[in-house]
Amino acid sequence: MGVRGPELNKMTEETVDEQATNGALRKEEGADEVTKPRGFANLLGRLDTASETGLKKVLFNMPIVLFLVLLAALHIANNHMAENYARRITKTEREVKQLRWQYMTTASELVKQSRQSEVAKLMSTQGIKELRIPPYKIEIKKD
Repeated sequence: MGVRGPELNKMTEETVDEQATNGALRKEEGADEVTKPRGFANLLGRLDTASETGLKKVLFNMPIVLFLVLLAALHIANNHMAENYARRITKTEREVKQLRWQYMTTASELVKQSRQSEVAKLMSTQGIKELRIPPYKIEIKKD
């Protein structure tokens, strides 16, 4: 949808006319035509004007840009810290799970070894035998 042909020339002439009315281009005294800077000088003039206004806009917006850069850096640092915390939490959860299994294994082994039959087996290796008769109570009478 670009402009081509005579329409482009018309638009260029209108732009030059607007610049002439704004004082961007000067009429020579006594001449009917508007003098147009041509070539490289025209390009440098446009760039110089654009760079001055562009520089002013950039300097005007610099605090906002720096604030946004600071926010972006804080966001990145916060995400990094959050990922590290998540890794630590996952690692700690794995350790807790492993320690829980170790506790359950040790507790079940202790329950198994504290049964009367297991204690009797361990004592028989040392020469101590289990009593076959129930223990009796010794009572002392006071006079």
